[in-house]
Amino acid sequence: MKHTAAISSGREDGVALVSVLCLLTTAGLLVSALVAVSRISTLNVASFTDLMRSSYVAEGAANRIRYLIEADRHVFGDQDAQNIDFDEYEYDRYVADGSEHEIDYYGTPVKFTITNAISGYVINSAADLDALATNRTDETLVTDAIDIFKDRYNDYTDSDDTTREDGMETEEYEELGMKPLPRNSALQYREELLWIPGSEELFPTDADGRLSMVRNFRISSIGNPSIYTATYGQLRTHGHLTAEEAAKVLEALKEWRQEKTPLSDLLDETILPKLKTYFDWKESDFYTVRISQTNQEQRPGARLIFTFEADGIRGPSSGVATFLEYFRF
Repeated sequence: MKHTAAISSGREDGVALVSVLCLLTTAGLLVSALVAVSRISTLNVASFTDLMRSSYVAEGAANRIRYLIEADRHVFGDQDAQNIDFDEYEYDRYVADGSEHEIDYYGTPVKFTITNAISGYVINSAADLDALATNRTDETLVTDAIDIFKDRYNDYTDSDDTTREDGMETEEYEELGMKPLPRNSALQYREELLWIPGSEELFPTDADGRLSMVRNFRISSIGNPSIYTATYGQLRTHGHLTAEEAAKVLEALKEWRQEKTPLSDLLDETILPKLKTYFDWKESDFYTVRISQTNQEQRPGARLIFTFEADGIRGPSSGVATFLEYFRF
C-alpha cells in the first residue's frame, strides 16, 4: 500500500509541474502579447501625433506662403518668370512656375510649389469637350471616347429623361448603384465630371487624386492656360503641337523647374511661337499652392493644396481670407 501511495504521489507532482509550466508559458505569451500591443499602440499614437502636428504646420505655413506671394507681387508685379534672373537675388522669389520652394516654419522644413490656377481645360458645356480632340483626329480611341462622353454629359445635364445613343439616364445610373444621379442640371463643381461613367478615360486625376486637368469652376474661364501647368494632352490639343514637340516641351519644363534654364534656350523657333500664342506666360491673380512636406523625411505627414485669388499685400478688405479650394490629405 505504501508503494502504491508513493507512485500516486509522484504522478500528482508531475501533473502539478506540467500545470505550472503551462501557466508560466501562458503568462509569458500574454505578457509578450501585451508588450506587442503596447508597442503598436505607441507607434499608432506617434503616427497620429505626427499627422496632427503636420496638419497644423501645413495650415500655418499656408498663411505665410500666401503672404510671401502677395509680397512678391507687391514688389515686382505679375512678371513672366522667364525674364527673371534668379541669380540676382539673395532671397527666394515666389512666382507661379511650378518650382519647388522650402521655408522654415518655426523649425519645421516645409516644401511647396506655386502654380497659376488659370490652368487646365475649360469645361462648361458639352461643346467644350471638342477641345480634347483638337489635333488628335488620328487617335480614334480618344475621339470615340469623347463622342460617347458628350452624349453622357448632355444626358447628365439636360432636364429630360430621353437617352441619347451613347448616353445614360436615370435607369442606367440606378443599375450602376449611382441613384439619384443624373443631376439633370448644370454641374456645380468640376469633380462632378468624375460621376459620369467614362470620365476616367478623358480626365485622369493627378498624383494627388485631383481633377487638375480641368479648370476650377470658381475661376474665370477667360484666359489661356499657364505654360507652367501644361500637360501632354494640352500641348497636343490647345498648343497644336505634334507628339514629339509636346514631349520636348515637357522635358524643357522639367529642366526649367530644376535648373531655371530659359525655355528659349531649350526649344527651337518652330515650337516657341505656338507656346507664346496658346499659353499664358505671365502670372494671373489666381494661385494654387501644393504643400508636399511638413516635417522631416520618413515621417508621416499631411499635404495641403489650396487655391486663392490675390487680395494685395494688406489682405482682403473684409479681413476674411477666402480660398477657392482647400484640400488637406
